[in-house]
Amino acid sequence: MCGGRRRGSVGTTMGARGRNTLLVLLAACLAAGCGGASSDKAGGATKVKPVVLAMANGNGDTLELEPFAATVARLSGGTLRIEFKSNWRRGEPSYETGVIEDVKARRVDLGWAGSRAFDSVGVPSFDALHAPLLVDSYALEQSVLQSALVPRMLGGLDRLGLVGLGVLPGPMRKPLGVSPLATPADYRGRTLAISRSRVAEQALRALGARAAEIPSQGGIDGYDGVEEQITSIQGNSYDRVGNYLTANVNLWPRALVLFMNERAFAALSARQREALRHAARVALQPTLGVDRHDEAEAAGILCRRGLRFVSATDSDLAALRRAVQPTYDRLERDAGTKDAIAQITAMRSEIRATAQSEAPRCAPSSSPSGVGKVTPIDGVYRVDTTREDFRSLGGPESDVVSENYGHWRFVFDRGRLYYTQSSEGASRWTKAVYTVNGTTLTYTITDYGGEAPHGAAEKTGEVFTFRWSLYRDRLTLGPVKGKISPVNLWSKPWRRVGDAP
Repeated sequence: MCGGRRRGSVGTTMGARGRNTLLVLLAACLAAGCGGASSDKAGGATKVKPVVLAMANGNGDTLELEPFAATVARLSGGTLRIEFKSNWRRGEPSYETGVIEDVKARRVDLGWAGSRAFDSVGVPSFDALHAPLLVDSYALEQSVLQSALVPRMLGGLDRLGLVGLGVLPGPMRKPLGVSPLATPADYRGRTLAISRSRVAEQALRALGARAAEIPSQGGIDGYDGVEEQITSIQGNSYDRVGNYLTANVNLWPRALVLFMNERAFAALSARQREALRHAARVALQPTLGVDRHDEAEAAGILCRRGLRFVSATDSDLAALRRAVQPTYDRLERDAGTKDAIAQITAMRSEIRATAQSEAPRCAPSSSPSGVGKVTPIDGVYRVDTTREDFRSLGGPESDVVSENYGHWRFVFDRGRLYYTQSSEGASRWTKAVYTVNGTTLTYTITDYGGEAPHGAAEKTGEVFTFRWSLYRDRLTLGPVKGKISPVNLWSKPWRRVGDAP
């Protein structure tokens, strides 16, 4: 349930951010000399064919994992390459425990699962990471994952015959409800969708609620809410069901535990094994940066879609902590978990950042300007694109889906945009409002519909920005640094075929 973006999470549906992230990482890798070459006897360079490790990924995108993969390639001198197997066990509520079993059974070399999943397979060593309301800020999550607690937690995987490689930070999970979920009373009698986690079930039970497991990207119709990260709330359109997000209640983070089967690990060289283990520590900071950036971007989209961001008061938070104490009583029956909770509690007292200080907020809304005014790009345009066009400009492979290429028709009409896209027997439509400021085009999605077989449709509230030029009825778009500029929309010039109706 933490996928949410066939967006390319993570963050747009058309993979702009995935592409930009990948290019940055590849550039960094090349600059560091991870080309996989070694010297031959004559002093020249000999290409070394890398060992390819298949990594099970239960999500549809790979943005959070790319810093780790790029670092593995660099630290191994280009002798290791990670190949993602995305949407692993798609549609299964227990997909994370399935990944654990598949790596253990050597069906795949390595994988990841949220720390929440391991209590379901008899490994309690990660329980402190998702104890309710304990790790309640990104600053604290970073401190915990950089501490000596992590090696000890990873040691718990020995009993499964797995090699623990590291723990990457993950986004904060918050309560989204059909009504506000800020006090213990708000939870009583409610049914909330969750990803599989015994701790989550226990915490909700302590609050008087019932937990219902759903798969990654599963629907929440019929439930009273969901515990989820903001990026997936946005990407899965959970705000169509839940109207209230308690922005300053961080139930727990979704930390990513990386692990490998013993046979595949033993087959590697000492340098390669160390590269895998060290890469998680090196990738911690950039992965956290991806999570925070994605959360801020998704929060902005949700604000534009009208989701209500509410806050729990200090007394509400204190009451929630008291209410979940029975969960702590159960967790602390394990001596290792009790000690880890005590250490994290001590760290939290030294961290100034809190869920309140990091909570996303909606900026004052402003109505689109320029609607009804003639713009220099008004007209009807068409373009046909292919998979190869998308790939040629570096579009990530996970985004090569039918919604991102095919036949496009765009109508720019004095600040209002309507476009259609069809490919492989499916068609969809999108509405937006746009502004033209010099050579910059910016449009905001206002509605969408039709068929999107892979879920890769632009969503209401998303904002896209391009550099543009028009010459002899050919409109050429390009990316704008620091903005979302989906590659599939500038892979080819658009041909103007007429005036707006």
